Amino acid sequence: MKFISDQAGIMNRYLREQEHWDAHLGNTKAFILGSFQDREIGNLAVLGSGWLLDLPLKELSKKFKKILLVDVYHPPQIVKKAEKYSNVILHEADLSGGGIQFCWDLRKAKEEHLEHYVLDEFSPKIPDLPVKPDAFISLNLLSQLDSLLVEFLERKKVRVTDTEIRRFRAKIQQFHLDWITRRSACLVTDVKELSHGPGNKTEERPLILVDFPESRRSEEWTWDFDLAGTYHQDRETRMKVAAMEW
Repeated sequence: MKFISDQAGIMNRYLREQEHWDAHLGNTKAFILGSFQDREIGNLAVLGSGWLLDLPLKELSKKFKKILLVDVYHPPQIVKKAEKYSNVILHEADLSGGGIQFCWDLRKAKEEHLEHYVLDEFSPKIPDLPVKPDAFISLNLLSQLDSLLVEFLERKKVRVTDTEIRRFRAKIQQFHLDWITRRSACLVTDVKELSHGPGNKTEERPLILVDFPESRRSEEWTWDFDLAGTYHQDRETRMKVAAMEW
């Protein structure tokens, strides 16, 4: 379903755009380090740990008893890096709440089973974790939870409507927020895509379809995501990013 190739693509884009990404990565790390200042937290779960580009792992490893890094896949380079820390645990899980298996099964669905809103049947479930977290970090993940699933359904030409897909995306995003707000949490996510092309015309696309909970602390900034015009051909792409803690 291209999760691994998408992850590799993130690293490739970082290598091309490093000088443009540095401000975003620095802002993310600073916001994380400013979180949980007055909380007694032993175990921390980082959801969407990825390449650890935006996570100050060294500093966090000194602050918390255990750190659980959770993603759908951990590249070998990250496995090796994590070995340096005795209190860091790696775990692979579907953070969409089961959307991967659900969409994978739909690829074989017969047309007569698709005469109703089949995506509405999805009911996300919190994945089992090997460590009970006292707090969460959701790391540039929220807008990505549904994107590869929807792209997979489109490639497989599964018969679903645009309205149905929107509800599916919103359900996954709301599930994630409901899950992490059960504990102290820090969330960083892109919320809007800004695409700037010839003629100085900027197009905006919202990435989050649900409302955020009230936070005790928040910041916003712009991420120069792709200025080389490879994400959208011949267009500069920036992301509006929101960070919050509750």
